[in-house]
Amino acid sequence: MARSNVTIIKRNGALGRRSANTDGVCGLVTTGVAVAGKLNLGDIYPLKSTRDAAAIGIDAAYDTTNNVLVYHHIDRFFKRNSSGTLYIMVADQTNAMADLCDVTKNFAKKLLRECGGKIKWVGVTRNPAAGYTPTLTNGLDEDVLTAIPNAQAIYDDEFTKFRYAGFILEGRNFNGTAAAAKDLRTLQSPNVSVTIAQDLTVAAQDAAYAAVGDVLGLISKAAVSQNIGEFTADFNLQNVGLGLFVNAGLSSNLDVNSYADADLDELNDKGYIFPQAVAGLDGFYLNDSSTCSVLADNDFAYIENNRTIEKAIFLARQALLPKVKNRVSVDPDTGKLSAEDVKALETIGKQSLRNMLIDGDISGGIDCYIDPEQDVLSTSLILTEISFIPVSIARQITISIGFYNPFKS
Repeated sequence: MARSNVTIIKRNGALGRRSANTDGVCGLVTTGVAVAGKLNLGDIYPLKSTRDAAAIGIDAAYDTTNNVLVYHHIDRFFKRNSSGTLYIMVADQTNAMADLCDVTKNFAKKLLRECGGKIKWVGVTRNPAAGYTPTLTNGLDEDVLTAIPNAQAIYDDEFTKFRYAGFILEGRNFNGTAAAAKDLRTLQSPNVSVTIAQDLTVAAQDAAYAAVGDVLGLISKAAVSQNIGEFTADFNLQNVGLGLFVNAGLSSNLDVNSYADADLDELNDKGYIFPQAVAGLDGFYLNDSSTCSVLADNDFAYIENNRTIEKAIFLARQALLPKVKNRVSVDPDTGKLSAEDVKALETIGKQSLRNMLIDGDISGGIDCYIDPEQDVLSTSLILTEISFIPVSIARQITISIGFYNPFKS
């Protein structure tokens, strides 16, 4: 018999720590120039920092030498989210943005396919070869408008493969007229957004560019349910110390403050993402997170709507996937699903979204329902319904304020 003592059992797991999620993993597809022995056009490179970009030959000198903005977008992504992961592909400059977003070509489609669902959002930019003259249509380079439905086609195809990644496109060459701008809300592309934001300092190198790197970095940084234009320090585009958005404009190469409020309101209503100055706050913030889809009767009119539902889909599928091809008991008299198996599956469905509730990405109301009347013996199919209450974004707050005279009360 062992000597008398106190036995210690160290428990683990009570703090509820969870593995880091992949909500902030993004991709960038752009055009540029190969670097011998380092950067091959059409290859995919995972980046954790700008040091990783430098290792494949992409640095500030790369941009200057080749008259492109590749390193710039990478640098801005990591300045916005230093903990992010960015997969990058550089294609030949002969490719249009519409080519980069073509489901039949090995650019954005290849990036998403080969990364196997890791990427949650893709930025697409273009660095045209010298001598390129854009064709302006409805206020933008026509190439951008052609790329929007192409990008949606990739999203739709990837969705069938259980890989979910939305797109933010570079709204190049905005012609400066809000009235002439295409209404992106009419384009039926709910998983694609367009930014015409421009840092006027950067525009000295490319007057037509739009700040995809910044917007993509903010998407990566934000919680899935969070609006990327939130009026908090984390989402302020301006950082004077780092020289970020000291002056903000649109891809028309005009200062945003030179636009009338009515013009900015119209661009907002038409679904463009751009910087705005806010009275009472220093700096600039994105106006909103619109997608290229209608507002009415549409659950996916904003980026955070898409990110939230995509995360819920991913988590629910991952939780229930191990139950595929499992044995399921049925009542020997009726052939209906057994109450025990129904309850077990419903519990898995409800628990799959629990961490989203803890993180504040949903309001609650998680429910999973399986109709026990299903004839699984004949169909080998279990129909499952999962629902939850999302969080809301307070886009407007009305304040009623006035004097109060206690003598007259």
